[in-house]
Amino acid sequence: MSLRNRLILTTVSVSLSLFLVTILIFTLIVKHHMDKNVEQIYGEVLKTYTFAQKAVAKSAGDVSFELPECSVRRASTYITFFGNRLLVGRVENCKFYGTDFLKVLDFTVSVKELNWLIIYDRYVLERLGEKEPEFFDRFIAGKTVLDDSVIEGKYSPDVLQSLQISTGYRLINGFKTLVIDVPIVVDNSIPVGRVVFVKDFSETLRELIFTPLVFLFYTFILVVALSTVLFLMFNRLVSDITMLKNMAYRFKELDFSDIPKLNEHLRKEKTRDELFTLKRSVLTMAQELEVHINQLKSEKEKFEELAYRDPLTGLNNRRFFEEEAKALIDLSKRYKEPLSLILMDIDNFKRINDEYGHDVGDLVLKQLAEVIRKNLRSSDISARFGGEEFIVLLPKTDDRGAFMVAERIRKDFRNSSVKVNGKEIWTTVSLGISILEEGDDLETLIKKADSALYEAKREGKDRVVVFKYKEEGQGQG
Repeated sequence: MSLRNRLILTTVSVSLSLFLVTILIFTLIVKHHMDKNVEQIYGEVLKTYTFAQKAVAKSAGDVSFELPECSVRRASTYITFFGNRLLVGRVENCKFYGTDFLKVLDFTVSVKELNWLIIYDRYVLERLGEKEPEFFDRFIAGKTVLDDSVIEGKYSPDVLQSLQISTGYRLINGFKTLVIDVPIVVDNSIPVGRVVFVKDFSETLRELIFTPLVFLFYTFILVVALSTVLFLMFNRLVSDITMLKNMAYRFKELDFSDIPKLNEHLRKEKTRDELFTLKRSVLTMAQELEVHINQLKSEKEKFEELAYRDPLTGLNNRRFFEEEAKALIDLSKRYKEPLSLILMDIDNFKRINDEYGHDVGDLVLKQLAEVIRKNLRSSDISARFGGEEFIVLLPKTDDRGAFMVAERIRKDFRNSSVKVNGKEIWTTVSLGISILEEGDDLETLIKKADSALYEAKREGKDRVVVFKYKEEGQGQG
């Protein structure tokens, strides 16, 4: 065998060996990432399911009844049967407050894009029905009875076949479907079945496999290149161009963390050839681009500040308030939490402007803004709503709490003054309060608060009125 052929054979053998080792390594990497990804999804689903149980139990109240023999005095989460329904709720002083368990599942699958089914143990259900003969027949109505199980929800044979082992998680159907099952324990002691969550894992699997396959392909090319003298001759050129390509890509993504690295690389470079010129050009371009991007970010921040901030009072403007308030209202409705809105208007503001001038009027507006800031929590939202009108949104606050905040603002503003040329100017503010009710949106809340504010003005100003009923507070100085 000629030296040339032996060299070719050796090169092919080494290349093939390296490639097979690379395949093994990437197989292990894919498996590791797949296991890690599955564990992460499993943890997130369990966390969401546990949170959903607690959240639904906290607000549950559709069904309530005394627990027999007061077996549990208090529990934040409690699952039990009632009639032909599985309920979840809480126990307070031996009384159960609950709602349909399916709400927990619907919440979980809506957050995590899953499907669900419940597999009950038929023999456990029959034992539970010994005290109530008709319980089992009522409970299985509309459900599927299959061998030793009673199934509720959509299912496929391959999913059921995979659930013969203990609870946990596993990939089935050629790693395309992730199955997670969690035990259901009723009355804190009886394991009655399992909740099964099913997630389509095919897209994740494609993402996990695609990148290693692409990288494997390029690795093969690299292995072949490493086996040739040509690669050794042009190793520096290839390496530097690859570095520049990766840096250019990151620069395109506005990641300039490689600028010091490239600068140091050029400082150590001894050869002043065309490649050196290219590196220096890329460095100069990146430095100029970084300066330009930073200037744009600074200008953007200034524009955003102008877009959402009232320049006179420093409070948020109406645009910012309406965007944030809508999100808070939706959140309060979802979790059934109280929310209040205060609309206020400076009394006799036109007279102040006419008598003392707009500069003094601006000082009065700033004074009220400072009083509002001093009396609010960090979670509250305040804004100048227009002219001498200001608005405040109080999340997690009922009518009593809102009234107390409004009274503090009214009294503090009444007891403050603006000094102009040695003269103190005093004025007052009227406030209207509205409380979020089912069916309300931001526009409705503002209209109700405006109606209450009108009532406060009509009754003599310097007072607080709550929509539908009113309470007055009038400082005595």
